[in-house]
Amino acid sequence: MMAPLEGLRVVEVSIGLSAVGAGLAGSLPGSLLRDLGADVTRVRSAHRPALDAGVEFARVWDRGKEIVEIGGADSGTDPARGAETIGALARDADVLFLAGPEEEIERRGLRYQELARANPRLVVVRVRPSRNALGAIPDLELLVHARSGLLTQIRGHRPGPVFGDLAVAAAGAGLSAAVGALARLYEREATGRGGWAETSLYEGLQAVLPMIIGKVEHHSATTTLLWKNQGPAEALAYRCADGGYVQLWFGAKGAYEAFLEHMGDPPSERGYNADMMSGALVERGERWAKRFATRDRDWWVKDLSGHKFRCEPVWRPGEALRDPHLREVGLSEDHQDPERGAMTVLGPAVRVTPAGGGGPRRAASAASLLSDVRVLDLSAYLAGPVTPLVLAELGADVLKVEPTGGDAHRAMEPMFAAGQRGKRAMALDLKSPEAPAVLERLFRWADVVHHNSRVGLAERLGYDEAAVRAANPEAVYSFASGFGDRGPRALLPANDQLMQALAGIEAGQGGAGRPPTYLVWGAVDVTGGWIAACGVLAGLYARRRHGGGQAVSSSLLGAALTLKSGAFLAGEEVVEGPVLDADQTGYGAAYRIYQGRDQKWFALAVPDTTAWDRLRDVVRIDGLPAAPPPLRTDRDGRRQPAEALLEEAFRTKDAAAWVTELRHAGVPVEPVVEADRTEFAAGFVDDPVNRVLGRVAVHEWGDRGRVEQPCFPPHLGPAPRPPVPATIPRLGEHTMSALQELGFDDGERAALAESGAVRGEPPT
Repeated sequence: MMAPLEGLRVVEVSIGLSAVGAGLAGSLPGSLLRDLGADVTRVRSAHRPALDAGVEFARVWDRGKEIVEIGGADSGTDPARGAETIGALARDADVLFLAGPEEEIERRGLRYQELARANPRLVVVRVRPSRNALGAIPDLELLVHARSGLLTQIRGHRPGPVFGDLAVAAAGAGLSAAVGALARLYEREATGRGGWAETSLYEGLQAVLPMIIGKVEHHSATTTLLWKNQGPAEALAYRCADGGYVQLWFGAKGAYEAFLEHMGDPPSERGYNADMMSGALVERGERWAKRFATRDRDWWVKDLSGHKFRCEPVWRPGEALRDPHLREVGLSEDHQDPERGAMTVLGPAVRVTPAGGGGPRRAASAASLLSDVRVLDLSAYLAGPVTPLVLAELGADVLKVEPTGGDAHRAMEPMFAAGQRGKRAMALDLKSPEAPAVLERLFRWADVVHHNSRVGLAERLGYDEAAVRAANPEAVYSFASGFGDRGPRALLPANDQLMQALAGIEAGQGGAGRPPTYLVWGAVDVTGGWIAACGVLAGLYARRRHGGGQAVSSSLLGAALTLKSGAFLAGEEVVEGPVLDADQTGYGAAYRIYQGRDQKWFALAVPDTTAWDRLRDVVRIDGLPAAPPPLRTDRDGRRQPAEALLEEAFRTKDAAAWVTELRHAGVPVEPVVEADRTEFAAGFVDDPVNRVLGRVAVHEWGDRGRVEQPCFPPHLGPAPRPPVPATIPRLGEHTMSALQELGFDDGERAALAESGAVRGEPPT
């Protein structure tokens, strides 16, 4: 069975980057394309940064890639030799990913214009150093978090900013880089020419955090909850008698009421959403915590299974790889490492397989990106709609189909807004007798059919793959499930928070020996949307190149595990990577946040021994080791002696003074922006550089008035993106015009509306 990218040659260059500081930005694009069938050559520095000492992420991220090592700019070797090696590889490549500082990339002569002259079909994707109105930001996750204000968007165990364990900036950069490459490859099949795409860690935050980055003229209760405040105060994670934790979820209809009855708790007068937004859940949570402390975790997981509400264990990073379900759905696989021996690692998070007949698709040579692609969006909530939004921002015509009463998330406006911009909207009752005839025409109209329904629901409502293929054998059919389409967990409802628990995200953010910390960001949901978009783009590329329909399979569980994909099993040992300390300040003396005399915080990120020497020259204290201590990787999270020395030294001056001195000495450092949610969002949408570069979408949205949101990366060239409408559609806004486009005449449209099968506005 032919993989969608079989025969493609990809070169992934990552020079001068730390795996801890920016690893997913430089490794995830090649890994995704490798899993989709491409041959990947990875070019990396022969010298590892001191920050990565003892961290084994590369064992997982680099597997299945041919490794080429070259000297970095500070290695004493001739940079021209490395550039010649990369240039020679690029001349025979289809895609070239370039990640690293400008002195490692552009100053070696690795620029798109020169590379394209040697290989006009080459797609070049650059993960650039970050920049906003305050200037450049080094490619270090911690510093991007500090500059953006993200460290104050975490409910930690103490007041003030908290170190962010989840590498959302690097993940967003890597995902948008992969999307840029796949979109350009699809276009190349029409034009015969390559092109470029670019993104950055700073833009990666905007790619993964649209649920919490938004600005409205008139707030509602739900925009206040997520765009003004930091989301629900009660995280629903509880410590059990054996020290393990469980995570609850009440997202399904009637789940909250069923849990209250099961636990013997008083009924709620106003319901789950009202209790969540009012803070009433906090009081209930205190009672529940006492109950959960009376039994072991396994007892609670068994007792609370099989109900409308959900309960999952909170695992450390990598522990999920032991779960038999992952093996059954292909999310864990064996790998033989030359040093570690037998390992268990994360398998492909998205799979694309040929399905249905047909020959190669011939496209008009003028087709720009996805301007000839029509997408039927049958998804809901947040994870599902992000995929068609990514496609819409690349020029696709996306038609969202939702119930006549509206998508469940229209009432949760920040989540709805995060995934619905730039689409047309049709309201259709899929349970009505008239729905199959409408769906059949929609299937014939669409190039892509995408949904994220529970396993089995598409079959019951008539948009399963067999039904789609009967009408359109050449469609790209994308199913983004919760736990996968088979296995013991397949039928269970899933959401972002449960996946954070299973993938180790909550435990990792909680810190050593502390309760889990839930990140109310929607990052897992949105990552799932980006991963499915990669699969759809690969499917479109394969269909245009080889012909035939394509089936795309992804899952929310796979998305969560991708964010922690550096973790693995070595035999029975869990190797999870750097461990956050109990105070949630960082991974060790060289990579954490510190307080100055004025109680203000700043972030210190020392990537190498040169920067450490400069730090020692500035602080001038006895006892600091000659080299930066390796980051802590033991679960006990023991503090390093150097941390105590630096904490004491930094308390002698204000944070701003230390930032000035350390920057002047060439030590990577950033003041921690302490922002509430409104200020955090404004930092992106009001930033002059973001506005000039077109990173902000501004539109009117009903009662909310003027809305400002981040646009998705990457930037693309040399030709500009197709124009994309910025607005969020009203319920049924395009129902009648879409039905007319599908060939329903005036009488048929009127009959559908009269029967209640559709809801819509008259076509304009």
